[in-house]
Amino acid sequence: METSFIKDLCKSNPDLEEFMIAADILIRSDCALIDSCRRVVEQPHDDHDEVDFIVVGGGVSGPVVAGRLSENPNWTVTLLESGPEQPAATDIPALLSSAIATKYDWQYSTTPQKNACLAYGGVCGWPRGKVLGGTAVLSGSMYSRGHRDVYDGWLRDGNVGWGYDDVLPFFKMSENNKDYHTEHHGNRGPISVQKPTEILPITRTLMEAAQELGYEEIDMSDPEPMGFSIAQLMMSSSKTRVTTPTAYLRPHLRTRSNLRVRTNSHVTRLLVAADRRSVYGVEYVDGSNRTRRLTARKEVILCAGVIGSAHLLMLSGIGPAEDLRPLGVPVVQDLRVGHNLQHHVASKLTFQLNVTNDRLLSFDAIGQYMKHRSGPLSTTGGLQTSAFLRSDRAGPAEPADVQLFFDGYSPNCAYALPVYGGQCAAATAPVVMNVRPVNIRPLSRGSIRLASADPFVRPRIDPNYLAAEADVDVLVWGLRLANDLVTRTKALQRLGATVDRKPVDQCSRHAFGTDPYWKCLVRYHTRGENHHAGTCKMGPASDPTAVVDLELRVHRVRGVRVADSSVFPTQPNCNPIAPVIMVAERAAHFIKNTWH
Repeated sequence: METSFIKDLCKSNPDLEEFMIAADILIRSDCALIDSCRRVVEQPHDDHDEVDFIVVGGGVSGPVVAGRLSENPNWTVTLLESGPEQPAATDIPALLSSAIATKYDWQYSTTPQKNACLAYGGVCGWPRGKVLGGTAVLSGSMYSRGHRDVYDGWLRDGNVGWGYDDVLPFFKMSENNKDYHTEHHGNRGPISVQKPTEILPITRTLMEAAQELGYEEIDMSDPEPMGFSIAQLMMSSSKTRVTTPTAYLRPHLRTRSNLRVRTNSHVTRLLVAADRRSVYGVEYVDGSNRTRRLTARKEVILCAGVIGSAHLLMLSGIGPAEDLRPLGVPVVQDLRVGHNLQHHVASKLTFQLNVTNDRLLSFDAIGQYMKHRSGPLSTTGGLQTSAFLRSDRAGPAEPADVQLFFDGYSPNCAYALPVYGGQCAAATAPVVMNVRPVNIRPLSRGSIRLASADPFVRPRIDPNYLAAEADVDVLVWGLRLANDLVTRTKALQRLGATVDRKPVDQCSRHAFGTDPYWKCLVRYHTRGENHHAGTCKMGPASDPTAVVDLELRVHRVRGVRVADSSVFPTQPNCNPIAPVIMVAERAAHFIKNTWH
């Protein structure tokens, strides 16, 4: 039975309780959306089981690896995911971030930062998906790959076979692009990629404003993207979001007897052989809180993400010896696991338009989506527009170091209309939007460290935000550009666009719009995007900071690979989903070649 999810989304407003319960029932009755025949169901656990491959983590990369390996009917594959099955309602485009701060979110937080999130005591929130589909379930499904120079930089640093021309076929392998039929795109993969079919008027206005500032309209997955775009999304023809479980697992759950997916199964450690040179399985706790073991005849592949994969390696004795020994963890291999943490960090500028919002959360909107897959619930609002830009801190030929996102025009709880024929007060007020400049080439590096040998004690997350002053400068440039976009373009001025010039409390000593004010805003009201990377860095054996080799095998430990965003040596300057899928496709390719 489909999980009840929608009814709790607006629980902070008791006046919406009955409406949200009814909305929940309506959406859960949409058989095409729920597609119960393609959902993961709990299966009995064997007390001791053995398979060929164990995939740990059912986020973005795990389903790709498991799906590809299970193409060989002679191999048995089990995927273990800590969280539950994805609630189908999160596939509705307008509900893209609705699972944040719910049971589907790990709800991590950082150690206190010296230079960021100062309005919150230096502690920054880190949403991370605890659900089949991972953090992609919590975020925007935007499809982009990053600049070719990022991958060529990996190549220059000794990662042979990982330059742009090497990885391009693996991007194309997963992609079924509905808009572009060029040499840079794939059209036969399992993931449908397309622009929204309903382009909102505000989207066209933002694109017109960008042209006034001299920016071109681009394909966000160009090899060298620079400009504004109507963003492509991982979206099906039926106007539902596509996650990797939908693309790589669910079509095969009833047809591949060699593929098992176990949800609510939290892996607590790797099983390491007595000689401490190889991994032969995992220990995990199931949904009934029973500890179980699963052994692998061939390999264990970690796809648990930038936190989970690093945490699991360290719990199993693979990590910095100076951190593990004081906690009583026997050292299997001294590697820089948890180092090289990278994260795209952002701030925001709020502005108002002299128009009202007709994108309401109402019974009409729900009916329109259920019957026709159109209307307010079928779009991502302001997120239809994005941009890759080069700040004044980047050289004239360097990749973009700023990405812009736009928030607004979404049917959320503030725009709920709980009764037919009623009125929504917020809908009669001017529309409020945000521009979020994001630093997508940060210089600051952080770390994730083991806090305890107990697998249920969370690791210490220290992103070391804005330690490099240049990272602040990039965001200041982005805020200035956002201000110009709103206040100096005819397109937005026609809509009466005005910036909210009320200074935030902590920065009122500075004049609004000056660089000292922007710097203060960045440090006090810091925002992290769902773009994390680097804690199990890929590199050749000659690199003392590398954790995995060029085929994603953990250095000097047999039987285990890592295939997720933690292996990125340098983070791609874009939304991370497509690069993570590329890494997973490559991992499956390497494994198939190893075992023929």
